[in-house]
Amino acid sequence: MNECSKRQALVDSLKRITPEMRSYLSNQKRWGKDELERPDFVWHILLQSFATWGTARGHEGLIGNQDNYRRVTFDALSRLEADERPLVLEEVFLAAKVRYAVMKARLMARNYDLVAKMGGPLEATRQAFSQDGKEAKITFMKRFYGIGPKYARNIWMDAYHPDFHDTIAVDLRIRKITKALGYSFKTYEEEERFYQEIAKEAGLQGWEVDRLLYEYNDHFLADITAGEGQRDPPGARA
Repeated sequence: MNECSKRQALVDSLKRITPEMRSYLSNQKRWGKDELERPDFVWHILLQSFATWGTARGHEGLIGNQDNYRRVTFDALSRLEADERPLVLEEVFLAAKVRYAVMKARLMARNYDLVAKMGGPLEATRQAFSQDGKEAKITFMKRFYGIGPKYARNIWMDAYHPDFHDTIAVDLRIRKITKALGYSFKTYEEEERFYQEIAKEAGLQGWEVDRLLYEYNDHFLADITAGEGQRDPPGARA
């Protein structure tokens, strides 16, 4: 199979996603909309990002465990002395099996100070939502310690914000698909545009394609490579 054939195989596979995949997308959208309605969105999403940075295992231990989570809410940390906050964060992150717990505790303590300077989690959330457009929202989130370009974008995608419905977060799993297709790109933007075009052809949002290729990576890789043992017919052109 040549690159064009593999690309078409991916488009065709995305056009016939399973009921399970559609249910997964619906659940992710519903969950994201609930996240957007949180008055403490910024502080909560920072904790969530730190819980999953490096491995998703920390999410269950930190976000999913209320005993741990209650100890690191903004209000709970506000009742502590400044020098106690990184120690409590470290203790909770270690208990929650958050990867790089010591480093993340120091960073989150600094993020506490930053949110406090903004006026608290409610005001920080108001400022985040007041940013005009996708790039401004990404730039705002990059102000926080430990949040680079990937997470600054993915935070809004996780929350299914309307400004990010056509966005692709090019990560390792997306690049596995790119490699299997036989393509290479010079820039992040070029690769994102490639998948945005595939999404249009498949009748899906860029966000939907991003989530599907992440969650069902092996499924789509198998569909792309299914015909690799077959030779292109004589005269076939890319």
